[in-house]
Amino acid sequence: MFSQLKKELRKHNKNLAEIKDDEWENYCRQTWSEAKVLIGLPNTGSFDDMDGESPFKSFLKLASYISSLDESRDWNIITIPRMITHEARNALAKEAITGGYTHLMMIDSDHTFRHDLVHRLLLFQKDIIGVRAYKRTSPHYPCIFINHPDHSDQEAAVFADAVDMGVMLTDTLGMGAMLIKTEVFKKLSYPYFYFSRTGEDFNFCRDAREAGMKIFVDTDTEIGHVDQTIITRKDYLRELEDGTIRQHDENMLKLIEREKNNPNINFDKTKK
Repeated sequence: MFSQLKKELRKHNKNLAEIKDDEWENYCRQTWSEAKVLIGLPNTGSFDDMDGESPFKSFLKLASYISSLDESRDWNIITIPRMITHEARNALAKEAITGGYTHLMMIDSDHTFRHDLVHRLLLFQKDIIGVRAYKRTSPHYPCIFINHPDHSDQEAAVFADAVDMGVMLTDTLGMGAMLIKTEVFKKLSYPYFYFSRTGEDFNFCRDAREAGMKIFVDTDTEIGHVDQTIITRKDYLRELEDGTIRQHDENMLKLIEREKNNPNINFDKTKK
């Protein structure tokens, strides 16, 4: 287990690569044992199962792996069923604070993921870090976003096609699977997650950046996004080749220009 982790994580990450081989296992065990993680599952009441990999099987494997290691047996997994997503995220954040957890790991119920996802992300020791996922419905672009340099006044963002490049800094990240230090919430005002002109993922990441924190993404780790099939990078590449992604980009830039000149559009960033 430890040799495979070392091989995978140190390849693209300078800080981890600097850890000596004979210190690697101890570093992993110490990092995990010092963390008290709340794994929260905001969902609408069900976890899909299907032939092959599925969200249901992913959660079962995650729970089994967590309980198999001494360092993570005190972690906790809870669900917030049948609640609007941003309200469920707020409930999980409050539970993480009041329960004395060091981290909140949120994993949405429509994703598939590797069993050691939480353990891997902890090793990077970031305040906020997520992974690479692709939009569930077409166009299937990456849910990794950087602010558009020509439209900063509108918070317009473009996706970043970042893959197998280690841990990278970004502006906004989809929240399919995100590890957040509990201290982050103590620096933000409530509600931490809310909808306005943009969704709760964009709003949370923007508020965190404005409070001086950074958003990171592990581009080496991919999670599947479940629709009729499990959406992954192969679906993005297919649409990139057939022109679907390019047309989407052109349409979005036209929309931004129309909004920019529309006096009825209010770009107030305050919480509603």
